[in-house]
Amino acid sequence: MKAIREILYKIFGGNPPPKMYFPVLLLILILLQAFYLFLGKAHVYIFNYFVSDTHNKYSLDFIVIVVKNILIINWQILLILIGLKIYNLSTQEIGWRSARNIWKVITGVTLIVLCWITKEALVGSTGMVGFPSVAINDFWGKLHNPVAYYYLFIIPFITPLFEELFYRGFVFTVLEKKIGWVSAVLLSSLAFSAFHTTSIISFNLELFIKGIMFGLLRKWDGSIWSSVAAHSTNNLLLSWLTIKI
Repeated sequence: MKAIREILYKIFGGNPPPKMYFPVLLLILILLQAFYLFLGKAHVYIFNYFVSDTHNKYSLDFIVIVVKNILIINWQILLILIGLKIYNLSTQEIGWRSARNIWKVITGVTLIVLCWITKEALVGSTGMVGFPSVAINDFWGKLHNPVAYYYLFIIPFITPLFEELFYRGFVFTVLEKKIGWVSAVLLSSLAFSAFHTTSIISFNLELFIKGIMFGLLRKWDGSIWSSVAAHSTNNLLLSWLTIKI
């Protein structure tokens, strides 16, 4: 890792040249997505290879999921550290500092809850696939399955922290310094939607809109904690109310 930092620092001298500012950021996003795709393929291969009558498929799937997420988190951290060196940024500049006002954190949480209530009021009773139903489903009856604990704890509380540090921390800050905070909110949300997928690239309107909300909270608070709280609340509601395994 130190060798990689030194090579990049020698290439860019602490800051990328103007013409390389956005291409370098895009390259970092592509590297992140490529790793997602690789681990997604590896997950299926490893699971299919080891599953048999002598293995508990739930336990095996849980182990593979946890290892995959540890690798993804470490990859995110590595790319952020490389990006900080390339763009000559500090961790405080990308929002890794205490929240300025606890009420801003509470506002983020409240905003997401209101979005879910509104969404349920508008489409929840239509029976459309993929929309939430505010009722405890059979997911809670499957606590014997270790994978349930992945959705109960890792998805709501671990994943959002590192995704926000990457998208609303690093990506947002790099864009804000170059093109202003409004464009940074929109483009970081677009990247969040486009690269937040198991396919090569996609666009999800709901993720884009929530990305904008998280970006506005990040700008308002000055730290990532308001957006982390909102993102965690969203994932918690998603896992506890809609996920079925």
